Amino acid sequence: MPSISHFEIYKPAEPCNLTGDKLKVTMEKALQEALSEDGRELNFKGYCIGQNGLSAIVGDERLARVKRLNLGGNRIGDQGLKMLSDSPVFSKIQWMELGGNDIGPEGLVALIGSRVFSKLKTLNLYRNYLRDEGAVVFARDNRLEKLEEVDLAQNEIGDKGLLALASSKAFPNLVAMYLDNNFASAEAKEEAKGGANFRKLQSLNL
Repeated sequence: MPSISHFEIYKPAEPCNLTGDKLKVTMEKALQEALSEDGRELNFKGYCIGQNGLSAIVGDERLARVKRLNLGGNRIGDQGLKMLSDSPVFSKIQWMELGGNDIGPEGLVALIGSRVFSKLKTLNLYRNYLRDEGAVVFARDNRLEKLEEVDLAQNEIGDKGLLALASSKAFPNLVAMYLDNNFASAEAKEEAKGGANFRKLQSLNL
């Protein structure tokens, strides 16, 4: 039998590492797989499209009907989120998954100030790097007024960020917020429960 060294193992190409024609071909195939038949859901979870892949689709009018966008685990980073936030193609989105994308405060600023996402109701940002800086900015400057459910678990948010969110007046329609597995102290968590923003919630995970 031939030894294992005679075989080459091919891994699926990851769009985040591709450019030019290879990127276009790969993203076209990925788009056909990820876009639902009715055009209302785009599920790129785990595709690793990165900023390169995202740049190839942000202007694609075929995505203009998308209401649910799953970009979980795609390494789009702050620049990718800025591209997304500037694209009118995604103006119908109501549900968006951005977990595990290396997003920090800079990307968050673009997101929460975007006019594109005026219909967004559910936002999943778990397992990123918002930290206290991002949480404070979110609490102060959020313009996504229709948000009902926000997941900020695993974002290295400490006492300052938690308390800012707890007392924020920038979430008029919020009913659920998830902040588990962050860095806040037990004392800050107890204090946060009494904050005006958190007292009204139907669901709160600290």
